[in-house]
Amino acid sequence: MKKKSNEVSVGVFVILGFIFLTLVLFFVSGVYLFRSGYTVDAMFNYVSILNKGAPVRMAGVRVGEVSQVDIVYDQAKQINRVKVKLFIEKGFEIRENYAFTIRGTHVLSEPHVEISPKPGTFPLLRNGALVEGVPLVAVEELFDQAHKTLDKVESSSTSLSNILGRVDKGEGTVGKLLKDDALYNEMEAFAKDVRAHPWKLIRKDSKHKRKWYFLFLA
Repeated sequence: MKKKSNEVSVGVFVILGFIFLTLVLFFVSGVYLFRSGYTVDAMFNYVSILNKGAPVRMAGVRVGEVSQVDIVYDQAKQINRVKVKLFIEKGFEIRENYAFTIRGTHVLSEPHVEISPKPGTFPLLRNGALVEGVPLVAVEELFDQAHKTLDKVESSSTSLSNILGRVDKGEGTVGKLLKDDALYNEMEAFAKDVRAHPWKLIRKDSKHKRKWYFLFLA
């Protein structure tokens, strides 16, 4: 009798363990047996490191999870895209004009889908609705743009250094003005002469009418 009692206890323990393990697997896989809600499919061209189980937040509040991430062929655009299925818990209303954005794809951050409410009385999304997500720029593209910008800055710096080098050597118009003492002295003497005799800037045109030419000097 005692032997049978032990066998029953072991059987019950195995069954309970199996049920617990099944529930854990369902939870990890994104299948919700005891939670009511609805699903929304969001389309993206790029999702970075977003995976199944990532949180879905609205205005920062967690409202659901990513239940599935698949690559699908978009017949309209004729390209492969990513369809992200979102499980939204019951009680959270999302309207058609709300923005779906992937956030937290950088280091030391939590990848998630952020739903941003927008003003307006648009219809509510129903179960199985399809929405267009906000395009996400790949980090690699940002690095490429940064490198291109840095190359332009370095090129401009090199050109400026070359110009300053020529000026320092007395080359070019500016360089000659700065380095040629005789030319500088002549300009200074001309300026003093104009200040002392401003009428020298007056001449007559072909119709013998006087015209004034003003020279503003520092």
